[in-house]
This record gives sequence, C-alpha cells and structure tokens, in this order.
Amino acid sequence: ACAREGDLKGAVAAFEGLRDGGASLNSTVYNHFLGALVHCGDLPAAAHLFEEMKQKEVLDLVGFNTMLKAHLAGDCDEAADRLVKEMLARGLKPSVVTYNELLHAKVTSRDRGGMWKTVGVMQASGTEMNLATCSILLKSLTPESPPWDVKRVLGLVLDAGEVDDVLVSSVADACIRIGQLDVLSELLVRMESKCGPLKLGAPTYGALIKAFGQVGDTAQVWGLWTAMEGQGVRPSSVTLGCMIEALVSNRQTEEAWKLVHQQLDCEERRAAVNTVIYSTVLKGFASGHCIEKAFAVFEEMRGHGIPCNAVTYNTLLDACAKGSAMDRVAIVLEDMKKSDIEPDIISFSTILKGYCLSGDVDRAFTVLDQIKRQGIFQPDEIMYNSILNGCAKQQRIKDAFRVLDDMKAAKINPSNYTVSILVKLLGHERQLGKAFEMVEELSRQNGLRPNVQVYTCLAQACINSRRLDRALALLDTVAADASCKVDEKFYGVLIRGCLQLKEPLKAVQVVRAAYMLPGSSSASQGRRRARPGVEAWVMQDLEKRLRAGGEAERAALAELSGELRVHSGMAVSKTSSSGGRWSAAAA
Repeated sequence: ACAREGDLKGAVAAFEGLRDGGASLNSTVYNHFLGALVHCGDLPAAAHLFEEMKQKEVLDLVGFNTMLKAHLAGDCDEAADRLVKEMLARGLKPSVVTYNELLHAKVTSRDRGGMWKTVGVMQASGTEMNLATCSILLKSLTPESPPWDVKRVLGLVLDAGEVDDVLVSSVADACIRIGQLDVLSELLVRMESKCGPLKLGAPTYGALIKAFGQVGDTAQVWGLWTAMEGQGVRPSSVTLGCMIEALVSNRQTEEAWKLVHQQLDCEERRAAVNTVIYSTVLKGFASGHCIEKAFAVFEEMRGHGIPCNAVTYNTLLDACAKGSAMDRVAIVLEDMKKSDIEPDIISFSTILKGYCLSGDVDRAFTVLDQIKRQGIFQPDEIMYNSILNGCAKQQRIKDAFRVLDDMKAAKINPSNYTVSILVKLLGHERQLGKAFEMVEELSRQNGLRPNVQVYTCLAQACINSRRLDRALALLDTVAADASCKVDEKFYGVLIRGCLQLKEPLKAVQVVRAAYMLPGSSSASQGRRRARPGVEAWVMQDLEKRLRAGGEAERAALAELSGELRVHSGMAVSKTSSSGGRWSAAAA
C-alpha cells in the first residue's frame, strides 16, 4: 500500500518494524519491500536489499524479475544481462515475462545483437515465445532491417503457434513499416493454413484493408471485406472508413459510393456511415473532376441528415476548383453560412487556386486582397504559390514579382517550389540571366539549396534560350551537390533539348551521366547515389535520331549500347527496319 502511494518512508518503517519485532521475514515480505524500493526509485537501497536477500537465501524468481525491471528502467542493460546469467547459474529458469522485459529493452535501444542474443538464450532454455514476444520482435523491424532479420522475425512469428487480433495487427504494422505487403499476404495465407480461418475483429480487418489499399492491392482489399462479412463481423465506422478510403484512393469511387448505399440499406449498419465516410467519397469525385457527382453526394448527405463539417465544404470547394465550376462557389459559401461554419484558410486557398486554374487570375488577386484586408488569416506560401502559378501561365511577369515582393513583406520565405515557378516564367520570357540570378539570390536570402525541380526548370530555361552549353553545365552542378536527388525528368529535359538543338552526340553524354557510366560527370557519385536512368520513350527518341544520323552517330549508339549492357544491364533490341527499342536485359 505504501509503494502504491509513493510512501517510501512508510514502507521502510513497516519493514523495519517487522524485523525489529522478531517476525519471520520470508521471501514474500522481502519481495514486497524490494518492489516498494524499486517503485519509489531508490535503486541503491534496492540493490543493497537484493544482496541481503542473496545472503539470507530468500531470493526467488520474483525478486530477480523485480530487480531486472529496475535495471531495464534505468537503462542498465549490461546489469540486466548479468542478472539473467546469475538466474540461470542458480538454477532459476527465467519466465517468458522476464525475457520479454529484456527483449523490449533491446528493441527500444536498437541493440540488434543483444536482441538476437537474448532470443538465443531464451530458445536454449526451452522457454516458449508467446504473443507478446512476437509483437516485441516485430517492433524491431524497420525499413533499414536486413532481409535476414525480416525473415528470421517472421519465421519466429509463424512458429509461435498462436494467432490473435493483436498479433495480426502487429504483423500488418511491421510489413507496412518495411514496405513489404507481399510478405503480409504470404503470412496471412500461412497463418490460415496452420491455425485455420483467422478470427479477426473489425479493427484488425480495418488495419489490413488500409494496408493493402495503400499499395493499390484492391483484390486483397475486397477479399478481406468479403471474408469479414462471411464471418459475420459487423464493420465499425472506422473499418468502413478504411474500406472507403482504400477504394477512393485507388480510383474506385463509384464502388465506394455503392458500398455506402449498401450500408445505408442495412438497418444494423446504417449508423456506421458518418461525415468522414461521405467526405471521402466526395473527395474521390472531386479528384476525378466529377463535379455533378460531387454535388449529388453532398445533397445525399444532407438528405440523410449527416452533418457537413469544414472538411466536407472544403472538399466541395476543391471539386469546384478542379472541375472548372467556380460559378458554384457562392452556393457552397452560402450553405456554409447557413450551417454556421466559417470558411478557414483552406477554404480561401482552394477558392484562390480555383480561379487561377480557370484562368481568372484577376479574381484570384481580388480574393487575396480580401484576405489581407479582413486580417482574419495570414496568406500562406500555398496561396502565394497558387497565384504565382496563375501569373506564370499567363506570362504576367510584373504581377508575379509583385507577389514575390508581397511574400517578402509578409515574411513568408519562398520555397524551392516558389523558385521553380519563377524560373519557368523567366525561361518562357527568355530572361535566362535573370533566372540564374534569381535562383542564387533567393537561395542565399532564404537558406535554400536548389532541388532537382529547380535545376530541371533552369535546364528548360537554358534550352528555351538556345544555350545548350549552360544547360549541360548543370550536369556538373548537380553532380557536385550531394543533397540533390536527380531524377529521370532532369535528364530527359536535357536529352530532348540536345535533340531539339540538333546535338545528338551531346545527348549521348547526358545518357552516360544518367547511368553514371565510367568517365561521365556523375560517375564519381555512383557509390552514394542511385542511378536515375532515362525514361524509355526518351531513349527511343534518341536511338531513332542516332540510327538516322551519320557514321559518328551510329558509332556513338553502338558504343553507348555496349557500355549500358556491361554497366547497367540495358540492351537495344531491334524490332523493325525503321528502328529499335530499349529494353532491360541481364547484365
């Protein structure tokens, strides 16, 4: 009682009172007092009492476990390891609880070696792993875990012989974390073959549906839903939400809507349909630019008495923006007002973006001025970038730089996305020198390191100005910038620029850089960078141009083909008299 209340003095007084009164102090009394000392944080006194228990030969498994927890709580892993060895030396077999405490500590401290050593001792002692052990080991798996660790952990899970909701959820979480949903599919099949049909609850079905939805495996998603219904498990609103999200995110919005109707037609399931679920369906139609269906979902929501929240209305505004239906914005805002829901910064940002997408940049400026005048919200970077994009599409260079000045005045730092928009604008206007100066200036002023999108826009700006030399110089720039993750699009822009300016042999040098072939500008980075390569259709265009060229071009194609075959496992296979195609081949 004293320990639960944190009364260390009371616990000490009670123990000393028993000892001074000549009472028989057995292991139970000592264990209670040891637990009180540990619970109250007096570890030196606990260690002293532990040694006394050894001398008086009243130390048992409970005492060892109590002291083990104390060491682990204090991050004294080495002391905990010594304690386990001492337990074994005294002929005391640590329980699975003891090992789980130790394993949890190893996993938390990311001590892989210590974790596997503990597993080995556990197996050697004949202690069977339980569901808690499996869950602890699964938590050790990360995207950086080596394949043999993944295989060993999952093998131990299968050998455990028990399966419950918690374990399946832990397996699902681990597989999502390491990005191996194919492993999850295999495990579920093997678990069912070993333990029979899995009896899972609605939350676990929801977690699995969400996992497979994220990787686009709609066959598994529907299979799980069918299995859940076959077992008579009633989906909760969360489970239904996971299913609807999985379908919508995989462009099955119509199917999601039909499923909502099925739930509404069933009295027992009707209550699971809520605002979030309808808003998700609404989001799907908005993303698909299906404006009429989006408004039909909205009307259906209101007809069923399901309340609309800010997310619902913002999704509807997004549908108007993407579906070229800005004339309906006033209707949505009026409905928000009737529902006592105030438009938030997302609402205004979406409206502003919609006017820019529809080409009505002047109306977008009006919205921006209204926001600044009312002073309710501070325009953010997303708003400014939207209106910059609108200006760029209409080549309104003065307005764009006025927006940039407004951003600076509002102390909103431009991002690389902001910079890339401005580079595109200046590139179209053939103001190449100003584009490079602006990148350097904004990067210096705002602590930015240009990313691949900025470099890609700069490369296109160079090509627009017919300055292929400056575009190709960017190869050395990105090769020297270890933080810049170059992609296929960057190299594709350069290759197409070379072909556009009738320099196919220089395009070959770009390909060599993209695959980091020996002697290229990026070859020195090969050990710490992935090879981005080149999109197939760009390679096909280059190949066609080289085949149609002179002797030098055909020789360059042959040499490049040989290098790619040796170093990147790529080959050119001729498929017709008019040309060939690039295909993967065994290196």
